[in-house]
Amino acid sequence: MSAPTDRTREPEPGEVAAWRAHSQRLWGEKHATPLEAFAHLGAVQSQEVISYKLTPAMRAGSSDAAAPVKAVDALIEDGTVLRTHVLRTTWHTVPAVDLRMMLAATADRVLQTHASITRGLDLDEATMSRCDDLLADATAGGRHLTRDEASAALAEAGISDPTGRRLIHVLMHAELTQAICSGTPKGRQQTYANFDERVPAGAIDREDAVRELARRFYTSRGPATLKDFTRWSSLKVADAKAAIADLDLQSVDLGGRTCYFAGEPPEPKEGGPVVDFVQGYDEMLCSYTDTKDWVLHHTLPLAKAGERPRFTSAILLDGQLVGHWKATVKAEKVVIDSYRHRGFTAAEIAAMRRGADRLRAWYGKDEMELGLDHG
Repeated sequence: MSAPTDRTREPEPGEVAAWRAHSQRLWGEKHATPLEAFAHLGAVQSQEVISYKLTPAMRAGSSDAAAPVKAVDALIEDGTVLRTHVLRTTWHTVPAVDLRMMLAATADRVLQTHASITRGLDLDEATMSRCDDLLADATAGGRHLTRDEASAALAEAGISDPTGRRLIHVLMHAELTQAICSGTPKGRQQTYANFDERVPAGAIDREDAVRELARRFYTSRGPATLKDFTRWSSLKVADAKAAIADLDLQSVDLGGRTCYFAGEPPEPKEGGPVVDFVQGYDEMLCSYTDTKDWVLHHTLPLAKAGERPRFTSAILLDGQLVGHWKATVKAEKVVIDSYRHRGFTAAEIAAMRRGADRLRAWYGKDEMELGLDHG
């Protein structure tokens, strides 16, 4: 794309997606390590415990495609990155050094949303605050508790029925109020650790925190609109506007929408099609609720965006959503089932096989079986 001007024009098909793929380092120069990928993105949406590791792994360079995943496991094990609730009432994995900043910027807003969700669960603010203190005490001294162990500690202290949805929201509240955060996993189980023991110390002013969050977002996800940012971060429009005004960002009008970005636009994409297999909550998908019409592949009707996918994980064609996939890992190979919303050309099929082969290496298998299906 050419340098930004004051002209309003419609973006060419796929142009914005390619730009974003470079901003996110899905394409072009990769990060040296997954930790750099985490730091660049700021936060990686992480509902699916195994699959979310694909997001930083695909953005980190290595001669061994499986090595970035092993590196992510090590970062989680030692607490360099933490999987916790931040930005919205959902799981994200963030560098531990950034967690105080993100909570300073967004926790108050997320807690407001959380309070509306917990109505009817008989969890008033006094009860939540007591649970925060109890969980901070129960995890002190390096004790990392599974969900069941946290539930038992709360019950022993006299908290009524700390199970099910009540327990989920008690734990989320304690994460948002800096009482606990994620600990070292026990097998496949998430654990909870004392926040101050796990997260590097350091206070940050909320205004500075909001500004840093905006800088991180537009550096790693531009071009994106103001509303893309406020929906991603839960921030008020006024706070987001003030942060953008303080930053050295560039802007361009695309299709009547003002989009902000940092750095220079990439050179126009050359060569054949590119297919990427990403997790279902990859940042190429979840960062752009306002401009989701640029997320779906431009050859598909927008109605496809509202359809329930057969599989959760996503196939991107030239940076845009065009289908979905799931993997079944067997002893000798990985079986990848796929579903595309339209047929592919021969060149696109070849690109899909290359993308699937990268996924095979990520799973650490020597063989792959790729099933092709389309609507």
